[in-house]
Amino acid sequence: MRKHRRVGFLSVCLLIPAVALVPAAGCGQNTLHVTTDAVETRAQWEAEMILPVENIQQMPEQPSGCEITSTTIVLNYIGCEITKTELADYFQIGGLPRRSGGVVVGPDPWKKFAGSPAEDGYGCFAPVVTQAANRYFSSERLSRRAVNLSGTKAGDLFDYIDRGIPVIVWATISMKEPYEGDGWYLEGTKEYFRWPAREHCLVLIGHSGNDAVFSDPLDPRGTVRYDFSLFEARYRQLFCQAVVLE
Repeated sequence: MRKHRRVGFLSVCLLIPAVALVPAAGCGQNTLHVTTDAVETRAQWEAEMILPVENIQQMPEQPSGCEITSTTIVLNYIGCEITKTELADYFQIGGLPRRSGGVVVGPDPWKKFAGSPAEDGYGCFAPVVTQAANRYFSSERLSRRAVNLSGTKAGDLFDYIDRGIPVIVWATISMKEPYEGDGWYLEGTKEYFRWPAREHCLVLIGHSGNDAVFSDPLDPRGTVRYDFSLFEARYRQLFCQAVVLE
């Protein structure tokens, strides 16, 4: 969940191209302007498959921590006893963008969590989740690993469901249309980045008819369903990002 803060000097930065909305390697679509009309895939599974995943809600402790909470959901499903607040310690937290030298500078969400999960802010992308989960496995001396599947086609993610493996995915809040949100210069590279507003991380846990089924850390219902074509569009718009814990 993101209650996007407005960052100082943003009106000046709007004049500069957003060059750092980096798509995952192999992602067929990497623009925020993908629509369901552009998605050709139509799913129809012969049998329903929904994994018995127990939902965890990110609120109230983590208003911006959908990525951390989704990872906690999967860790608990595979038998790891850890809370979302404990797991947050394994994430690289970069803090909010800040003014520096007359411009706004902030963390690279491909490398660090932008903002703080315990406050209103932004979030992070698949490499950060992968690194955090692997840190946890290493600290616990577990023979498991997190695998970044970014670039995988949406339809192919369901092969993992059929093998009993839930998938952490990036889409949007309530599968609503994303748009270009706040922007800042990335620390280190100085490239200009635009946060995809309404970004959300949740867990793909099944399929039923034409629907993809999710454990959503923000939706009070816990388990939710969306038409597969709608999910595919949002998944593409958020750079085809996915992570599994094996």
